[in-house]
Amino acid sequence: MRRSFAIAVAACVLSAGVLAGRGLGSNTSGDLAEHISTYTWRLHDGWFGGFSGIELSEDGRQMVAISDRGMFVTGALQREGGAVSGVENVEAFRVLDTKGTFPQKAGLRDSEGLVLQKDDKLVVSFEGKHRLNRFAQPGAKAQGMPWRKEFNRMKLNGGFEALAIDNQGKIFAVPEQPIGDEGAAQIFALKKGQWDKAFTLPRAKQFQPVGADFGPDGRLYLLERGFNGLGFRVRVRSFTVEGNAAGDEKLLLRKGIGFHDNLEGLAVWRDGAGRIRLTMISDDNFRLIQRTEIVEYALPQ
Repeated sequence: MRRSFAIAVAACVLSAGVLAGRGLGSNTSGDLAEHISTYTWRLHDGWFGGFSGIELSEDGRQMVAISDRGMFVTGALQREGGAVSGVENVEAFRVLDTKGTFPQKAGLRDSEGLVLQKDDKLVVSFEGKHRLNRFAQPGAKAQGMPWRKEFNRMKLNGGFEALAIDNQGKIFAVPEQPIGDEGAAQIFALKKGQWDKAFTLPRAKQFQPVGADFGPDGRLYLLERGFNGLGFRVRVRSFTVEGNAAGDEKLLLRKGIGFHDNLEGLAVWRDGAGRIRLTMISDDNFRLIQRTEIVEYALPQ
C-alpha cells in the first residue's frame, strides 16, 4: 500500500532505530509459529520493491510476487539448512490492463492481492481504481472479472489487499478497511461468476487484513498488519472454513513494532519435514531505509 509522506518518514525513523535493534517492543505472547529465517532481498533494478502479494509452488521453491507499482516478479527461492538464502532466476513483467497497455498513472496499477489458480492463471486485486483482473500468465493482457456494487464503497486505500483460493478453486477476497461493521472483516467469495458475502471474521482496530492463503491443511490463514506512526506490527491467524462459516480461530504469530518490516504478502505450504510454513514478503514502500524481507515461520506438527 502506498503511504503518505508523514507515514513514510515515521517508517524511516523506525527502520533507522528500532529495526536496527530487531525486535524492540515485540509482543510474542500466544505465538505457535517458530521463526525460521528473515532474508533481506536486494536488487538494484528500478522496478524492484513494493511487494504486496506472493504465491509459492507446493514445495515452496518457485515464487511469483506482485508489486504495488504494477509488476509481476518470478524467481526461485534458495535455502540453506531450511532458511531462505537467496532468490535466483528473477524475471519481471509489467501488469498490463485489459487493452494490453501498461498504465502510466501509478494509481491505475496499484496491484495488491494475488492468487494462483490451479490452471496457473493469476488473479490480482487493485487499489486506486478498485477492480479484479485475471491473467493467463505474467505479462499477459488482463481479463476483466465480476464485480459487486457494494465493492464501490471501499476506501481509496482500503480495498482488496488479501486474496485466497481454496482447494476447490473458490476465490475469497478481504478488504483492508471494513465496508460494514468496524469490528468485523468482511469475506467475500466468488461463486459461479458472482461475488457473495461468505462470512465475517473478528477484527481488531490495530490490525488490517493484508494477505491471505489457504494452507495444504485446508485452513484459511490471514496475515494482518498494523501501523502506529512509528512502525509495523504483524499477526497471523488461521480458521476452519465450512460453507458460509469460519471458526476454530488460532493465533499463530504476533510480533510487535520493529520485529519485521511491512509484511503484506502470505503463502502457506508444507515443507519436506511435514510442517506448515508461512512465507511472507514485505512492502518497502520504495523507501531506501526500509527493506524487502522474505520471512518464514513454521508451525508445530
